[in-house]
Amino acid sequence: MMQPGPHLPETDEPEALEFLQLAQSLPFSTPYTGEIVDWITRTSSAQPQPEDAGLSPPGRAVAALRRYSSSDGLAAGEVAARMRDVAHAIALVNNDHYSAEPAHSAPRDARQIASRHEVRRLCVTAGTARSLAGPGRAVVIVQPSDEHDVYWPLGNVIRTGPRLGAEERLGREVLAILAPHVRLADRLSCEGSGVLVQTRPEAVEVAWWSPEPAAESGADIPDPWTLGGVRSLCSTLLRSEGMTISQHTGALLVSR
Repeated sequence: MMQPGPHLPETDEPEALEFLQLAQSLPFSTPYTGEIVDWITRTSSAQPQPEDAGLSPPGRAVAALRRYSSSDGLAAGEVAARMRDVAHAIALVNNDHYSAEPAHSAPRDARQIASRHEVRRLCVTAGTARSLAGPGRAVVIVQPSDEHDVYWPLGNVIRTGPRLGAEERLGREVLAILAPHVRLADRLSCEGSGVLVQTRPEAVEVAWWSPEPAAESGADIPDPWTLGGVRSLCSTLLRSEGMTISQHTGALLVSR
């Protein structure tokens, strides 16, 4: 079956900017390939093509790289391979944060939290053949030694209203603080209950969520959020980072 072509987000400026940043990231197999990519990027704004009218500067650069990758120019084959690697990484890595489990696994509380962009960059460096989809939307990077680094997806920050820039940034910070210590809810896969981080006007809400109907109906089930001490742990962790905590209907409201 024919594989679809790579997603090239020329018309979306934030997506095009990240695509471009990943396409420019080292290493390349030959030193001059990076110089060619840089030259194409700079000339795409200095000498825009008529077909690129209406595109942002990053969008014009991505479009120029796409055209060059289809040419017979110097290192065009490697540019084309890099474009495929970037498109593959963007399609593969979708969560805001991941828990890194290296081949030589460390205790969970010592594992690092990697952002979406960081994991995408690692996938680009590894290449399409060595960055794979794992179970539960994990990302698996095969090392040259045939060992595997696994990046487990953490729950995304849920937005409950219009885009809230400061609150979303705070939500991602809250998520990164809590992730090494508590189980996070994953509403995309409904694989189990956990702590859910949501942005709201003027605050970030941290609460317990479960996909089980019994949990929503108030049936007599274990309560890890209050009786199990998860809420208290979350509050302590966030306060230790200088955040202000209040409570609302059992949830924690976090602000600075």
